[in-house]
Amino acid sequence: MVCQRSLPPLLPLAMLLAACATRPFDRTTVPGGQPLGVTTAGTTVITGDALTGDATLTLLDAIRKAMPQMRIVRDANPGGCPLIDLRGRDRIFGGSNPDIYIDGTRTIDTCPLVTMQAISARRVEVYPLGVTPRAGYPSHGHGLILVFLQRADSAGV
Repeated sequence: MVCQRSLPPLLPLAMLLAACATRPFDRTTVPGGQPLGVTTAGTTVITGDALTGDATLTLLDAIRKAMPQMRIVRDANPGGCPLIDLRGRDRIFGGSNPDIYIDGTRTIDTCPLVTMQAISARRVEVYPLGVTPRAGYPSHGHGLILVFLQRADSAGV
């Protein structure tokens, strides 16, 4: 009689559990699922001390410091939200505001840029040409501003 040894019955279970072990989620790819590719011409990425250095800065102030060529008109809009031109005006009436996304959600106007403090953001990406390599954001002829907020687990807490 030939005697063959089989693997202990718990070894496959142990291998399965090791393969399913949890790993910390890498938020550097949020929300596209893939690392950010090479940025397009004119793209400005604001992180670190530019956002957290001064607690009194709004998001709009931080963007204006990084992009002095951006045109902002605060009093022209009756709703109180500033008009922002990243590429110049192409309309006689109304604004040429870029699309603004905060954590993947499109805003209806530019007011969140003046109501939110810059310290609450982890990263701000400004695409004046309106095209981003990130998936999930449609192109916009007046530009894109993507804001990614701080999370409790992003600071190692």
